[in-house]
Amino acid sequence: MKFSAFLFCLSLLFAAPSFAQKEAAIWYFGINAGLDFNSGSPVALTNGKLSTAEGCASISDKNGNLLFYTDGSVVYDKSHQLMQNGFGLLGHNSSTQSAIIVPKPNNPNLYYIFTVDEPHPNNADDNPLNNIDPPNNGLNYSLVDLRLNNGLGAISSEEKNVHLITYNKDNEEEVKFKCSEKITAIQHGDGVSFWVITHFKNNFYAFKISSTGVEQKPVKTTFSSNISTGGYNSNAIGYLKASPNGKKIAMANASTRSSNELGPKNNIIRNTGTVLLYDFNSTTGSLANEMKLLGNSNPYGLEFSAKSKKLYITTNNFNSESVITGSSLLQYDLKSSNIATSNKTINTSLYVAGGLQLGIDEKIYRATYPILSEGTTKLSVINNPESDGTNCNYMQNSIDLKAKITKLGLPPFITSLFLYSFNYEFNCLGQTTHFYINSVETIDSVLWEFGDGTSSTDREAYHTYARAGDYKVILTKTVNGETRDPLEKVITIYDAPKVLSTPYKLTQCDTQDANPTDGISTFNLALANEGICLGEKNFEVYYYHSISDAENDIYNTQSIPNIYKNNTPDELLHAKITQPNSSCYSLGSVILHANKNISIIPEPMHACDLGDGTAAFNLATKTQLIKTDLNLPTDVRLYFYPTENDSALGKNELSDEFISVAKTIYIRAENDEGCYGTGKLELLVETTPQINVLENRIICEGDINPIVTLQPEIISPFSINDFTYTWSTGENTPSISINKEGDYTVVVKNKSDCSTTINFNVDVSRLARINDIIIHDLKPENQVTIDVVNPDDYKYMIQFQNGTSTTFQNSPFFENVPGGIHELVIENTNGCGQIIKEIIVLQAPNYFTPNGDGYNDYWNIKGINANLDLSTTIYIFDRYGKLLKQLSPSDPLGWNGIFNGVPLPSDDYWFTVKLANGRKSNGHFTLKR
Repeated sequence: MKFSAFLFCLSLLFAAPSFAQKEAAIWYFGINAGLDFNSGSPVALTNGKLSTAEGCASISDKNGNLLFYTDGSVVYDKSHQLMQNGFGLLGHNSSTQSAIIVPKPNNPNLYYIFTVDEPHPNNADDNPLNNIDPPNNGLNYSLVDLRLNNGLGAISSEEKNVHLITYNKDNEEEVKFKCSEKITAIQHGDGVSFWVITHFKNNFYAFKISSTGVEQKPVKTTFSSNISTGGYNSNAIGYLKASPNGKKIAMANASTRSSNELGPKNNIIRNTGTVLLYDFNSTTGSLANEMKLLGNSNPYGLEFSAKSKKLYITTNNFNSESVITGSSLLQYDLKSSNIATSNKTINTSLYVAGGLQLGIDEKIYRATYPILSEGTTKLSVINNPESDGTNCNYMQNSIDLKAKITKLGLPPFITSLFLYSFNYEFNCLGQTTHFYINSVETIDSVLWEFGDGTSSTDREAYHTYARAGDYKVILTKTVNGETRDPLEKVITIYDAPKVLSTPYKLTQCDTQDANPTDGISTFNLALANEGICLGEKNFEVYYYHSISDAENDIYNTQSIPNIYKNNTPDELLHAKITQPNSSCYSLGSVILHANKNISIIPEPMHACDLGDGTAAFNLATKTQLIKTDLNLPTDVRLYFYPTENDSALGKNELSDEFISVAKTIYIRAENDEGCYGTGKLELLVETTPQINVLENRIICEGDINPIVTLQPEIISPFSINDFTYTWSTGENTPSISINKEGDYTVVVKNKSDCSTTINFNVDVSRLARINDIIIHDLKPENQVTIDVVNPDDYKYMIQFQNGTSTTFQNSPFFENVPGGIHELVIENTNGCGQIIKEIIVLQAPNYFTPNGDGYNDYWNIKGINANLDLSTTIYIFDRYGKLLKQLSPSDPLGWNGIFNGVPLPSDDYWFTVKLANGRKSNGHFTLKR
C-alpha cells in the first residue's frame, strides 16, 4: 500500500483524570519521621529511611501515592530502598533546604531534584579557628526517571549533579560559596512550566523548567541588600518560600554578618538576621519591591498561608550574652496597608525556631524541639492560618510522630501548583480546553473568565477557542461565603505543527552490515526531524512503527530510540511531531533508505605544531581540496566526525577550525538524497622549527664600522641547511651582518612549510650621559649622587685622592666619601667602555684647638687643590656675621683662631666656601681653647 503522510490535530484521549493533586500528601523528614495526609488529617508514618537534621524533600503522584524522597544527598524509592544511582547527590542534610522536587512538564515519569549544599559541612560550631572550608558544590540538579528499575525509578546517569551557575566565576570568594542554603519553586505564568529560585549575596536566580528541560541561563534580579560571604556559615541559613498564589517570595537570613569574628568569649553576635519580602512575576521570573519585615533577629522558618494572606516566621531568641533562650512564632498580615508593622507574636517558648510547612489540608506545621534537647517526637500546628493573631489556633506538640524524631526541617513543595491554583488540558486549536481546580477545599461557586470575552460558572469548565494565541484566564472562587482573590494564568492555544505532507526520505550509507547492498543500516532518526518539520527546530519529534502506536503513546514514552536499525529495506516509520507545552501534534512519516557506500580516502592533512603536540586543522579548506582531488560531484557535502560510528549516524560533527593531536577522523559525504559515502582522513601534526631564544644584540657607541652577525640558533638534530630563511631585510641566507640599530626578524621554515618567526633587537649601547653630579659635603656622611641617563645600564666606582677606591657598584649613590679631589668612574655594563669625571668633595673639621701643641692648631677645608683651584675662596665669620678671615687654597695651613692679632675665644664660627666652578657650600665649626 502506498503511504501518504497526513497532517491533522488529534484530541488526546485521557482516562478520566483525578484532580485531587495530592503530590504533597506524604512527608518524610527528621530521623525516620513521616506523615500521610491522604485521609485528610496527618497520620504518622514510621517506615521512613531519612536521617537528616534539616534538608529533605518528598513527592507523591497526584493520587497521593509515594514516588520517592531525599535529604539532598541520597534518594529512597517508594519501597524505601536506595534508588538506583540515587547516591552522591550534591546537597547536604544540614543545608536548610537541601532539596526540592519539581516535575518535568508534560511527562508524568520524569522529575528533577534540585539540591543546594551547605557552605561549611565540617564547621558546624561556627568557630573561625576551624574554618578549613571544604569546596561548596552550590546549586545542582539530577533527573529521576520513574520508568527505570521496574517502575521504582532511577537517577539518570546522563543528568546527575548538573551544575547551575549562581555566582561570579571570576570572583574567588563567590566561587568558594556559590550559593546559599535556600531554594524554592513556583509554577510559571504559562501554567505548564516552573521556576526554581535561589539566592546568593544580593542576587536572586530563577531557572525555568519547561517540557524541554532545565534552562541553564537564569533570570537574575539584583537588590541593594547584600548578604555578605563573611560569616557565611550563619548568613546562608534560613528558608526561602513562595506564596501559593505565586505573587510573593519571602527570605529568612539567620544572620547578615560581614565577618567571621565572634567577639569576646560567650558574646557571639547572633541577632543580625533579617526577613525580606518581595513581589514575584511568574511570567518573567523577576522579583521586585524589596520590603524588610524583620531585622536584628535570628529567623529560620517561613511559610505563607494557603490563601496567601498571612506570612508566618520562626525566630530564635538570645539573651545579652548571646545564649539561646527559646524562640518566637510571628504572624504578618499581607493584606495590611503596612505589612512591616502588622506583626503579631503568636507564641514564645523554650523551643528552637524550626521550619514551617503548609500542608494540603491548608494547615501550617512546625518542626521544633526544646532548646536543651536534640529532637522531639511531636510536631506543632497552626490550625487556622488565615485568622488574625492568636485566633490562628497554634497548638504546640499536638501531632504525635509515634516515637520518630523531628529535627529542624520539613519537606518543601510547590504550593502554587498543589494548593492554590487551577490547571487545564487540551490547548490545541480545535480542541475543547478543560479547566479544573487543584485544591481540595469546599467551594461554594466559581467564575471562569476565558480571556476571549466568554465565561463559565461550572466548577470544571470546558471551552473551545476560535483562534490560536495567548489568553488570560481568571478564576474567582467563593469558599464558605468568602470571595477569594482572583487567580490568573496566561494560557496559549497552539496551532498544530505544520509538517511535510509526503514521506521524508532519510538516506544512510550501508556501512555497518556484512552485506553492503542489502538496504539495511543503522540510522540516526533525529537527522530527519528538520526535514519533516519544514525547517522548524522547536518541535519535538517521536518515531513509531504505526499510527496507532503514535496516537496511543500519550506521554511519548514508548517511541523508537533515535539510533535505529531498519528491519527491511526502505522501511516506513511514522513521526509524531509535537508542539512543546501543548497537546498539539501532527503526524508525518519517514522512509529509511540505505545507499551503497562510496569510499572516500583523501590525502592526509598536515598542520603545524602549536607547541603542545596539537595543530589547528582548517577542515573547511580541506573540504574543497578533497572535492577537487577526488573529483566529487558538485552537490556532495562533506562533514567530519571524531569516530566512525558518529560519522555513520551524523552526530557530534567537528567544527571547521579543529584543534587536535595527530589522529584519524571520519568523513560523511551527503548529497541531496542523503548519505553519499564515508571515509577517513589522517591528521598529521608537523614539527615547527625549534630555535633557542636569543638575547638582544649590542653595537657600542663610538666603534668604527661596527658589525653584528644575526643567526638563529637551530636546536639539534636539525642543522641550518634543513630550513629556508626570510629576513626582514630581504635576504635569504642563514645569517646576516648589520651595522645599524633596529628590530630585525627572520622567518625560519621547514620542508613541511611550518615556520617560526624570530625577532632580533639590536641596540646601540652608549657611554654614560651625565645630567648632573650632586654632592652633599662638609658633613661627616658626605654624599655623592650621579644623575645619569638610563642609570641601570652602568656600574659606578670612585678612585680616591689617596690612591684607594671603592668597588664597582650598581647604584649611582655614594656616602661617607672623604674630602678630596677624586675620580668618578662610570662603566658601561655591556662592555662598551667607561668615562671618568673629577669630583671635589669638601670636608671641614668640626673643631680645632689652636693651643700650640702641634695638633689641630689650624682650621682649613680638605679637598681643595691649591694648584687647580686658585680662585677658590674660604670666608670665616663669627656668630654675628662679621668676616674674620679669608683663606686661599695657597694657604698651606689655614686659620689659627687669631683676629687682628688677638686670639679669639672658644665659640662656634661659620664659614662659606666658593669654588671656581661657582659651587658654594656653608657650614660651622667650633674653636676650643
